[in-house]
Amino acid sequence: MGMEGTRRRADYRRYRQLVESRPELFRRPAGGIDILLDEADIRAAMRTVARRNRARGLPPAASSVGVLAEDSYILALRDAVRFPDGSLGTHNRVVYANDARGVGVLPLFEGRIVLLRVFRHAIGRFLLEIPRGSVEAGDGLEETVLREIAEETGGHVATLAHLGQSFCDTSLSNAGLDYFLAELSGVGEPQLSEGIFGIVQVTPGRFAEMLVEGGVEDAHAVNAFCMARLRGLV
Repeated sequence: MGMEGTRRRADYRRYRQLVESRPELFRRPAGGIDILLDEADIRAAMRTVARRNRARGLPPAASSVGVLAEDSYILALRDAVRFPDGSLGTHNRVVYANDARGVGVLPLFEGRIVLLRVFRHAIGRFLLEIPRGSVEAGDGLEETVLREIAEETGGHVATLAHLGQSFCDTSLSNAGLDYFLAELSGVGEPQLSEGIFGIVQVTPGRFAEMLVEGGVEDAHAVNAFCMARLRGLV
């Protein structure tokens, strides 16, 4: 990020608009970490964080409260907060536009787990992953599974079982996935347009070995496999 980016303040005007139009984003249960909406409290929290940031060589904009980014996928916010001990600070969070709904699918074809070799921009390298995707407006979970399997593996789902659900990264976002086990009737070609460069099929036993060896680092693949294993499905 260039110098201009480091000095850009969060959009506070848009933030106040969201407080009015989407108040549910700012409600918190009693006894947790409170989001501060009073102007004086927000300024006090920003001053506290700005002092800490200066000691770390960070620019004043790094303490600004408001909207950090907003597009059709995510809303990134920096909130002023009060911690349970009474101290003030700021917290960044990402809110997904689809209410954080998504699916992750552990696909089986002829007794083998189907994994995707995917290049992930955020970490700058390839991972072996299970198919996953966001629930689009008007779609249900099972419809999303069928679409993601078709788009990412070129395959078709014969049977489907719900395994459970999990949050993805509670330190930063509200994203969560429902996990499914899908028996496939076929597997197609990798979808380069989806950033998928290959399809790898392994037995459940080999998958378990890869977990121990560090060959599978996708948390969703680990979650789905463990859920299916505990149910005696793989």
